[in-house]
Parts: sequence; structure tokens; C-alpha cells
Amino acid sequence: MRRLVLTGLVLVALGFASRAGAQTAAISLSIPPDGRANGMGEAYVALADDASATWWNPGGLAFLDKKEASLSYAKLVPDLADDVFIMFPAMAKPNVLGGTLGLSVIYLSYGTSPATSATGEDLGNFTSYEIAPTVSYGTKFTNAVGFGVSAKYVRVSLSPKIAGLPSAGEGSTIAFDGGILVKVPGDMVNIGLAVQNLGPNISFLNADQSDPIYRNAKLGFAIKPYDRNQFKATVIGDVNQLLVRGEVKETDGSIKRPYQKPIFNGGGEIAYEGEVGLALRGGYVHDADGSIKDWTYGLGIGYQKLDFDFASIPGANDPGSGQKLARVSKFSLGVRF
Repeated sequence: MRRLVLTGLVLVALGFASRAGAQTAAISLSIPPDGRANGMGEAYVALADDASATWWNPGGLAFLDKKEASLSYAKLVPDLADDVFIMFPAMAKPNVLGGTLGLSVIYLSYGTSPATSATGEDLGNFTSYEIAPTVSYGTKFTNAVGFGVSAKYVRVSLSPKIAGLPSAGEGSTIAFDGGILVKVPGDMVNIGLAVQNLGPNISFLNADQSDPIYRNAKLGFAIKPYDRNQFKATVIGDVNQLLVRGEVKETDGSIKRPYQKPIFNGGGEIAYEGEVGLALRGGYVHDADGSIKDWTYGLGIGYQKLDFDFASIPGANDPGSGQKLARVSKFSLGVRF
């Protein structure tokens, strides 16, 4: 029961309580990593200039010229549970077969739950989780156009096979991403496009009851209106469209299967890039179907090859009580070498 409750809480925290009712599995694929991106309204597909490009847009890997590694972490429902969290380690290595190789892992923990048989017998504890190891590769078509692809194995273990329980909630699938990042001549404007998580449905009990994973497409821009004397300003915006149809039952009993409304993300950053760097960030998320319409903000501190980023993002409205869940803090640590 606790597993089901926490799964629902994470869905609410991510803003998936929508009229269209689009039900997707492997929701860890939808959670944006990286404190920098989250601080700017969760928009990053047209920037993607660090190791987290393996998630945002593998086309951005093509422009990396140094090895990078990063780790992102966040508690997803901090006011309700301490053991529901997501981690995202990532690394990127340029000059591999003419491009950049990226490796990353998405790990979402739903925490530890007690297992109880139908007769009330205590069967011990188990941990529910999702994990998606990913291999990415990006290379340049031209000096201004980068293209990349990612392949991932997705494993969801909501309730493992335990003797005495009637069934298990475990499943796996594979998924693929593709992305393009274009640097408009003048190095002031980027345009990015990524299609994510294209792959078979995931089945927990049998193929007839399979669920689609979070398939989506992102289109965005990044503008650098000021870059002088170690001061930089960036303005960024994304449109994110879920590619899974929902289901709406009309008053006459008919069923419609619309797509959800797109999510609009946007924000900006003002940064000083000296030996000790500092960045201030802000943004906005407009998710009409997901009940999130609120501001994000963040802070970045850099020292030589190290970067630390913090972001605060809004929680969704609980559809049961109407109350807003607590804001989520995301942290990232990155290094270039």
C-alpha cells in the first residue's frame, strides 16, 4: 500500500494529474536533471552544454571539448517522505570515434515498503525503484550543427517477486533518443530539438496490460544577448509535448483520446565566469494539464574546474486536497578535466 501511495505522490509532484489522463510508466524518464537547467524553468534543450546533455539533447554532446562528469540529486516529496529521491550521474568524453561519448544513469527510489501476504503474514521489506542506464553519442555534421543519439535500458521494479505474494510489479523495456543542436552563425542563438524515449511499451503482468513510457518531444531556443568581460547573460525557452494520448470520457459516454497540452518552460541566467564564478537564475513552468504554473529559481557557484548548482522548483497541486505540495530542491555537482 505504501508503494502505491508514494507512486501517486510522485506523480502528483511531477504534475501528471491531468484531465486528459495520459498514463505513462517509467516516470523517471520525465524528471529533468541538473540544477542549472531546473533553475531556468527546466528549459535546456537548446543549451545542453555539459554532461547532462545525455538527458536533455545528445546533439549538445557534439560541442563538448573537455571530459566532464556530474551528479544530480533531489528529494521529490520532501514534506512527505525522505526516501523518495532521484539521482542522475553522468559523464562525457570527447574525441571518441570523431565525436563525444556520454554515459548516464537515471535512478528513482520510491523507498522501502513492508510486504504482507493476503493472510497478514509479514514477508519482510522491499525497495521500489526505477533505473535507466544510458549510452549517448554526439558528433558534428558541420561546425554549427551537432547530432546525437541515446540508447537506454529501462527497468521498473515497483514490487519484486516475493514468495507468498500473488504477482509482481516489475517490467523492462528499451528506449531511444535523438537530438539536434544548431548554433546560428554569430554564436548568439542556439536552436535545439530532441525526441525522447521512443521504444516499446513496458509490461508488468502481461503484454495485454502494457503501458507506454514517457515519449515526448522538445523544441527550444537559447539566446546569449551579452557576453563581455567575463559577464554573460542567457535567455532560454522550451516547448515540451507528450507523445502519448490520454483518455477522456465525455458526458454522452463517448471516449476521446487527445494529446495533453504542451508544457512551456523558460528562464534566464546572469553569470560571472572568473576563477570563482557566480550565476543567478530564474524561470517559469507553465503546465496547464499538470497543474503547475509557477516560478523556479537557482544559484550556481564555480571554482576552477568545479561547479555547484542549486535549484528550487514548484510542486503540483494535490488533486485530492487542492493544496500545493512543497517545493523541490535539486542539487548538482560537476567537474571538468
